[in-house]
Parts: sequence; structure tokens; C-alpha cells
Amino acid sequence: MNKVAKISIGASSTGIGRIGGNIPVCFLEKKENIEGFKFYMTIQNPDNSDEYISIFIPDSYDTMVDDNIYPNCSLKVFTHSFSDESCNSFYTLEGLQKSSLTGYKEVENEVFDFVTRTQHPQLIQDEDYYFKKLEEDGFTFYLQIDEDYYPENLLSGDYILGYGAIYLYKHNKTGNIIAGFWQYS
Repeated sequence: MNKVAKISIGASSTGIGRIGGNIPVCFLEKKENIEGFKFYMTIQNPDNSDEYISIFIPDSYDTMVDDNIYPNCSLKVFTHSFSDESCNSFYTLEGLQKSSLTGYKEVENEVFDFVTRTQHPQLIQDEDYYFKKLEEDGFTFYLQIDEDYYPENLLSGDYILGYGAIYLYKHNKTGNIIAGFWQYS
């Protein structure tokens, strides 16, 4: 079974995370880790309700395109405990309407949504050079985030990932979660 979470347009506190908005409070004292980045989303870890995963996107789309595959994937992923939204708008992505993410729902293996916890990703480009080095270094696919499932009116302007998807990987021994790669269509 897959676990999926959807975007619910509008900001609500009844969810397992959010896309858009200001950085979580926990990053206010760690600004050096996010300089040159914009906040994309935060979501509860589907396997640990006490842990959240926050993703940051480089300011430069060219940097994102040039560095899109492990070990040089330019997207930053952080795990942390729950943290409220801060008032700091410096790292906020323009054109992305802050929206909540619904609770995880178990669905059939072939069903995907904005966030999908599954054993096998739904790749845009199915080339092994995306994941070969990750697997060699002890990482296993963990979660995907897919812009194909954006609702209408979420964005004003270009897609953040070029109508693409982020593929998170988890280290088999340390449990560290990283952005393994991202793809666009």
C-alpha cells in the first residue's frame, strides 16, 4: 500500500504540514544553513509522527538544473521536530500560495498524489544514473513529491520544479533523509 497526502488550498492548521509560507521557527537560529535558498514545504514523516521533513529550493533555477542528482543535488532536506511557522518572509517562495497538506491516506500501490510514500517511485525519466550512486552508497528510495498533483490556483507563475518531482532517499544505516534527485518534464 502507498501512503499519500494531498494539497488543500488555503492555510489551515489541521494537516500534517504545508507547502509555501514562511520558514518554520526552528530555522530562525540556523539561517546559515539556508542562505541562498527558499522554503518549499514541510511535512510530517509518514513513518514517525514526531519528525518533520522540510525542503528548501535554491534561489537560482540554473543551480537546481545543474545540480539535480546525488551526490550534488542542490535541494536541501532537513528533519526536525514540529515547528510553527515563523514571521520571517525572507525565505518565502513568491507565487506559491501557502496551503496545508492533508493527513496520509493508505491507497493502492499504483495510486500517487502530491506526496507519496511508496516502495517504488513513479519516475519522469527512468534512467538508472539517477539512482545508481544512491543505491551504491546505501540509500533506498523513500518518498516522492510531484508537481503533477498541484491543484489549480496554487501557483502564480512558473512551476518551481519545471513541472517535475523530488525523490527523497533514506540511508539504510543512519536513517538520514536526503533529496536524491529531482526531475522535470
